Amino acid sequence: MTSKELQYLEDSLGMEQQLATKCTDYASKVTDAQLKTTLTNLANQHQQHYNSLLAQLGK
Repeated sequence: MTSKELQYLEDSLGMEQQLATKCTDYASKVTDAQLKTTLTNLANQHQQHYNSLLAQLGK
C-alpha cells in the first residue's frame, strides 16, 4: 500500500469515527422517535464503515 493510500485510509477512519460519534450523540438528544431511529442507524453504518476500513489495515 502506498503512503498516499495509507493516508487516505487514516483520514477516512477519522471521519467515519467522528460521524458515528456525532450521530450517536444527536440520537441521544432528539425526542422524535423516527429521527432517533434514523440517527442510530446512521451511527451503526458509520461504525461498520470504520470497522471495514480498519480491516483493510490488517488490525
